[in-house]
Amino acid sequence: MKFKKYIRLIAISLAMIFTLCACSGDGGTPSGENSSLPYEKTEGEAKVGYIYDRPVAADNFTYMFEKSRKDLETALEVETCYVDNITVSAFEDAVKALKNEGCNIIISASNGFANAAYSVAKKDKDIYVLSYGGTASLSNLTCFQPKMYQPAFIGGTVAAYNSNSHRIGIVCDDIMYQSYAVMAAFVFGVQEIYKADETDVRIVYANTNEETEAGVNKLVSENCDVIFFYQPSDYGMFYCDSLGVKSIGFTSDVEYSAKNKGLMGYYLNWATFITDTVRTCMYDNYEPEVYVGGFKEAFVKITDYTSKCKDETDTIADTLYEYVRNGSAKIFVGEIRDNDNRARVGNNKVLTHKEILEVDYLVYGVLGAENLIKPVEKPPVSDMVVKYDFM
Repeated sequence: MKFKKYIRLIAISLAMIFTLCACSGDGGTPSGENSSLPYEKTEGEAKVGYIYDRPVAADNFTYMFEKSRKDLETALEVETCYVDNITVSAFEDAVKALKNEGCNIIISASNGFANAAYSVAKKDKDIYVLSYGGTASLSNLTCFQPKMYQPAFIGGTVAAYNSNSHRIGIVCDDIMYQSYAVMAAFVFGVQEIYKADETDVRIVYANTNEETEAGVNKLVSENCDVIFFYQPSDYGMFYCDSLGVKSIGFTSDVEYSAKNKGLMGYYLNWATFITDTVRTCMYDNYEPEVYVGGFKEAFVKITDYTSKCKDETDTIADTLYEYVRNGSAKIFVGEIRDNDNRARVGNNKVLTHKEILEVDYLVYGVLGAENLIKPVEKPPVSDMVVKYDFM
């Protein structure tokens, strides 16, 4: 496999690596939790409005955006607000509602809004837009993209190393950003421990808590003993804990999410980026960009590996983390085959970030996938009420 040589080096030089790699799951990178630059109030005042595609208290994903909103108020002394439960078709109306409240900076807090955010920013030059998951910038539009496949790769290695059945499950919400790439990277991480022909990963797609429970039950019945969640909520980790099943998921606090069987978590750390970008809007030195951040930029992070992990988990996973962080480990490098064993990427070709975003297939090693997501007959309708409270 691509980095098997690193695993072998770990096994040969374990004592040395324990000395060199006694870092936490964060790999010793700076936290970046708070903006380092002091704010001096200027004439360029701002009001920032967030647009959410779900109720704001629903999950860890919106919590991480809400943390950035609170940090904005603290660091820049700006007023913020939000509208939630917005559909793509209602995005422009949500922008108008926020503008009517005096907002001139809009945070588009769903990758599903990317096209709508681009369209609105193109028409309305009176506002700045920061778009999560967008792919193209404008004079008043900045996009930001986390490399979610990086923590998934580490998670795959941790899952495989801690599995006894050698059969691992994934529960994925298919509208999550980069879902195919994230699942592929997870499988590649598994294959740091298992040979490709011995890899057995099962996938279920689930959205609601009820669907998540059904998905976990299915995977457990198929003898999966570690489950990786790519969902905005940590509910699946709670549920796995109630069943005594090991889990990895979207959380910054594994002790809270799955104190009995949680192995590690991963989370987004974009508060500083959002604060610094809003600051440039206020100082009139704004430069549009498509920002891509991963481990190196501390834009995506992983938690410490918990005491529920097997011995040497941290040594193996932290070493891989450092290779990914410093760029020496290329996660998406050919040959890559899909789960029908068809070649998709040629030998030794390294995919760019843009090409990784375009991955739209399951990779070799996925032996089953089932969609448990039920169609939503009546999409929720937002009341378009602008809110200021923090959950």
